[in-house]
Amino acid sequence: MKRTVLSMLILILSFGTFTPHEADAHPGRLDKLGGHFRNADCTYHLQKPTALGKSAKSKAALVALVKKYSSNSCKNKLTTSKITGSTVSATVSKPVVKPVLKAKYATRLVKCTDGDTATFSINGKQVKTRFLLIDTPESTTKKEPYGKEASAYTCKRLKAAKKITLELDGKDKYDKYDRMLAWVWLDGKLLQEDITKAGLVEDFYDYGTYRYEGRVYNAMKYAKQHNKGMYR
Repeated sequence: MKRTVLSMLILILSFGTFTPHEADAHPGRLDKLGGHFRNADCTYHLQKPTALGKSAKSKAALVALVKKYSSNSCKNKLTTSKITGSTVSATVSKPVVKPVLKAKYATRLVKCTDGDTATFSINGKQVKTRFLLIDTPESTTKKEPYGKEASAYTCKRLKAAKKITLELDGKDKYDKYDRMLAWVWLDGKLLQEDITKAGLVEDFYDYGTYRYEGRVYNAMKYAKQHNKGMYR
């Protein structure tokens, strides 16, 4: 009899140990966005995005929707770092499924970010682009000398251009931040060459052989020899 009672107590304790854990890991029901909270640490898992969930164009937008539609108290602690699961639709997306190296894409400017980064529209989709080879001083998250000048130069040229063309080159089509890597042609002129010649490029990132790197390196020599921009 004592052994039977002891066995029953062990069984009850076992259920008491595992049931809450399973409940925290998955509450069993998905919310209007197609996700759920893990109550143990208030992480939000977007499991099967609904139309509402897919409408979020960024993690920040998803957080806002969760806070609006979820009844879970965890929503008050939710941040973008606690979002997991299916990839949230991005406003900035790749222009084509399989971009071709050496190919050129006609585009239009959507947003100028700084001296070496901008967002363009290709085939109806927005793609954030990092200009190949050049590295200009920072002007966004950090403020570096000549960062403002480099940004102003690039933005002015991009906005004034009647025809913008992006050309893919090198061994990588995208960088680790999912930005497309490309040469930028403005009305037939190579932007990387022009901004370097103006003395607004501080360094180069060279991870291979690029088609027009010789032209850009010569532009740097010119800038230094003629005391342009930051080389005064």
